[in-house]
Amino acid sequence: MALSIREMHAGDSEAVREFNSRLAKAGIAFEFPVSPAELMQKDAGVDSPYQTAYVMSEHTAVRGAYILKSEQLFSEGKFLSAANYQLPLSEGIVDRKYAIVGIQLVRDALARQERLYCLGMGSTSRPLPRLLQRIGWRVSKVPFLFRVQNAENFTREIRWLRQRPAVRQVVDLSRRTGSLAAYVALGRLRRRTFSAPRPAEVSVKDVDRFPLEIDRLFARVRDEYGLLSDRRAAAMNKKLPARDTRLSRFLLFSGTRLAGWVALSRSCLRDHTQFGNMTLGTIVDGLAASADIPMLVAEACQRLEASGCDLLVSNQSHPAWIAALRRYGFLQGPSNFVLALSPALAARVPDSLVHFTRADGDGPINL
Repeated sequence: MALSIREMHAGDSEAVREFNSRLAKAGIAFEFPVSPAELMQKDAGVDSPYQTAYVMSEHTAVRGAYILKSEQLFSEGKFLSAANYQLPLSEGIVDRKYAIVGIQLVRDALARQERLYCLGMGSTSRPLPRLLQRIGWRVSKVPFLFRVQNAENFTREIRWLRQRPAVRQVVDLSRRTGSLAAYVALGRLRRRTFSAPRPAEVSVKDVDRFPLEIDRLFARVRDEYGLLSDRRAAAMNKKLPARDTRLSRFLLFSGTRLAGWVALSRSCLRDHTQFGNMTLGTIVDGLAASADIPMLVAEACQRLEASGCDLLVSNQSHPAWIAALRRYGFLQGPSNFVLALSPALAARVPDSLVHFTRADGDGPINL
């Protein structure tokens, strides 16, 4: 079995289609891109993320593949070249003869870039995070925080709670008795009563694209975060492009000083695996000094609430963001958003100081 790994080229399209077909017949929902043209392209003269795909071939057949999203991370006062290890797929899923392909893909990626991270993955019990943990990566869950806005729709549609009969009965009881609706109304009343009004010097500006002035904000606050991806304009406009109509972005100013920014999404879900048919509002990403994060979160929540969302959610790893969300009524629930750091990255910073969100990795997909 002579296997070799190389960068994917346009001539691999048919072999990749056949590879995807074999995986699909085994029930694998993921598909690997069939052409380099489908990837995030490298922009000449701009320091922003881009993707490169690699395939493991046996003669003319593709037996495995993965993507590296090359980008800049910032830690301990300097930028680091790094990469996001994305969509590793192996023929070993359907044929035990190729069981070693998975580990070979990871080793090849590490040989190309030792500073890797992987984000998403669904659960720490799934094969990929278990493999990464076995070879020394640091694996943890990025906290999932949520706030119920519409108790009626939430209790009827929340599938990740309704899977167990006992829990489903409790959820249904809360709807019939109105207990959750009362809790939601009380929380709303408390926020309106006790939350301080927006200071007169604070203003908000909606933008379609991130302006260059967020570069200065990044330079000012980046040292408050132990490890974070490049959140300058070129990188963020690549990760959260203007063409994604679910997204909105706003800048928050204190006087003439840019205090922070937030990206939001509003999605009308249909038959979603976890959220059913709810309208979901997501705080996708943001950046500010720790002291300014509560103002950003308050504005973000007000906007999503006013847009008629049934449920507000966010995945945040940094304690300052988690604390601000908790302050505005968010609860912490079970997370399927898993972060794995290669040893070269994990050694640089405590797990609690990293700043990873839905904008990192594959972006705000499935929301």
